[in-house]
Amino acid sequence: MKRFLVIFSVASLSVFSADRIGTTPVYKIAVEAYPSTEESRALRDFIKEQIQSTSRGQVTATFPDSEIRTWEFDKRGDATIETKANLQSLTQVDKLVLVSTEDGQALISFVDVLHETLEYRNALPESLSKTLVSDFLSYLDKKNIYLALSHTGASSSSQVKINSLKSTYVAGEPIRFEIETTEDNYVYVVLVPENQKGEPVLLFPNQMQNDNFVKKGERVTIPDKRISLKASPSPSKDRIRAFVTRDEWKEYQLRGKKEDSFYRLLPPAVTGTKTLARSLTPPPTLTSPIEESLVTEWEYEILSR
Repeated sequence: MKRFLVIFSVASLSVFSADRIGTTPVYKIAVEAYPSTEESRALRDFIKEQIQSTSRGQVTATFPDSEIRTWEFDKRGDATIETKANLQSLTQVDKLVLVSTEDGQALISFVDVLHETLEYRNALPESLSKTLVSDFLSYLDKKNIYLALSHTGASSSSQVKINSLKSTYVAGEPIRFEIETTEDNYVYVVLVPENQKGEPVLLFPNQMQNDNFVKKGERVTIPDKRISLKASPSPSKDRIRAFVTRDEWKEYQLRGKKEDSFYRLLPPAVTGTKTLARSLTPPPTLTSPIEESLVTEWEYEILSR
C-alpha cells in the first residue's frame, strides 16, 4: 500500500472502480430506504432520480422493500458484524446511500461498501428534506471531482508541463518538481494514490502557495522550501497530475485545516456549511470540465533504502 509522509497533511479514504477507465468516472451507487416506510421510499426515489438525471452516479438495484436489513455503524463509522455481511452481498456496488425519515427528521447516510465504513451522515427536519438532498449532492459532486481527476486521460497537448530531474526517489527523500504553462491559466496539481484507496491530495495551490494563477512561461516549484513532501518507506509508483482552467474554482473552495500544508475538499457535513437552494433543480455537476481538460501526468517510483 502506498503512503506518503506528508508533513501536516491528512488524506481521507475513497474507493474507485477499475472498470471505469475510459468511461465517465462515477460511482456505482445503491440507494436503500431504511427503515422502509412510505416517506422514506419517496425520499429514496427522489434521490435516485436526482443522481441518475445528472449522471452523478450509476444507480443499481439493492434489495426488495419486503426484505428487512440491518444497517448500523459504531461511533467511528465502522460497520457492525451484521451490517458487514449485508454490505458484502453488494458485490457490484461502490457506495450505498441509506435514507430514512423518522420522528420528523430526514437522514441520509453514504457508505463505502468496499471498506465497510460510513463516509457521510447528515439529518434535517423533514420540511427541509430538499435542502438535505442538495447538501448530499454537493458532497457527491466533490467525490466525483476527485474521481474525475484520478481517471481523466493524460495528454501530451496539455497547456501545463511538469519538469523534474528525477524519476526515482528513496524512502524519506523530499520530492519537488516544477510546473510551467504555455498560456496564462489557473493550475491545479494533484497527487493520486496508487492503491486507489487514498483520496487525492491537492499539492498546488497549498497553504504557502495559495495563488495558483500561473503566467505563460513562468516556472513554479512545488512544493516550495517552506513545505515538506517526503516519499514513504514503502516501495511504490506514484502519479502527479496537473491541469489548467480558465476560471478559478470558487464554488468548490479548496481548503484545509490551519495546521495543514496541503488542501483537500471538505464535505459540507464536516464544515457545517449548508446549501440553501430550495428548488427541485439540483446543483450542476463539475466533473464535465475536468473530464474535458487536458491533463499532464508524471509518474515516478519510490525505492526502499
